[in-house]
Amino acid sequence: MKKCSDQSNPLRIDELRSTHFSGVVGMTYCPGRKLPGLSGDRDWDRDLQADLAAIESWGAEVLISLIEEHEYRFAGVGRLPELVPEHIRHLRLPITDASIPGPVWEQSWRREGPFVHRVLARGGRVCIHCMGGFGRTGLLAARILVEFGEEPERAIRAVRAARPGAIETSEQESYVRAIAGGFRSRSVIDPL
Repeated sequence: MKKCSDQSNPLRIDELRSTHFSGVVGMTYCPGRKLPGLSGDRDWDRDLQADLAAIESWGAEVLISLIEEHEYRFAGVGRLPELVPEHIRHLRLPITDASIPGPVWEQSWRREGPFVHRVLARGGRVCIHCMGGFGRTGLLAARILVEFGEEPERAIRAVRAARPGAIETSEQESYVRAIAGGFRSRSVIDPL
């Protein structure tokens, strides 16, 4: 079985750019994850500090973690929140794996989303991760595009072009399509 470490495979951050903002959205898997391979997949044995240094070198001003509390322990990254470099704002916005945001998440995003939008609008970099970097990560990246005015289908295609396999479930696709109506009438960039 192949081992995936920070030395054999440097942290890959796929970049999503848009004509709607001058910044960059980065999409990646959980930094520092340590997991045995499942059904023939590779073993993950990454160094958390090395992966966070890669995110820092990439230029992230914001790191958005979409994993749930139990996933921090499961992936062996319980210290992630305390090890994020001080100048990177770490937002913990958990979404259940293979699912969509619930009401508590939506409330948190109403509070944090405008900040993320301002960073992107002025040319900053925002890095998003979940466990594998596809489902929840792709969903949020597409949502951000929609919030900036992109049509949902184009947003989904753009995210998948940048990170093939992103937005894993039909429920996640439907969510991206459904949220579009709520953002056409007001600017999410302005503070709420």
